[in-house]
Amino acid sequence: MADKPVIEISRYCVPFTPFGGQLEAASICLVSTAGVYHKSDPPFDVNGDLSFRVIPGTAHASELRIADAHYDHGCVDRDVNCVFPIDRLTELTHEHRIGGVADRHFSIGFTQAIRQLRDDTLPYLVEEVRSTRPDAVLLTGG
Repeated sequence: MADKPVIEISRYCVPFTPFGGQLEAASICLVSTAGVYHKSDPPFDVNGDLSFRVIPGTAHASELRIADAHYDHGCVDRDVNCVFPIDRLTELTHEHRIGGVADRHFSIGFTQAIRQLRDDTLPYLVEEVRSTRPDAVLLTGG
């Protein structure tokens, strides 16, 4: 069995790695902590949820919902693209400004069980993102 990747969660830094490729050829994957899910999937438990949802790369914002009671999501209720810009990525693809949209995107909901999230959920999520093989990952928060 392969070792789990080591993932550190810090409130003091933003996970950022400069992208050195050509955006015009890059496949982009969205990963969000905003509680976004596809309408065909069960919503997140707003009292705490350690799971994540897989959102198809072909989804449109009109097919997405939000399950989170821990931030003001008035603007998200009007347009989920403000936290999960799936339609904007599709538009950028059509404009040839990015290479494409990943086959799958990912979202997690609210939890206060940060250690369990770090130890149990995130390593599995990282492997799922890795298996999607995007050229770049865009992280969004809620």
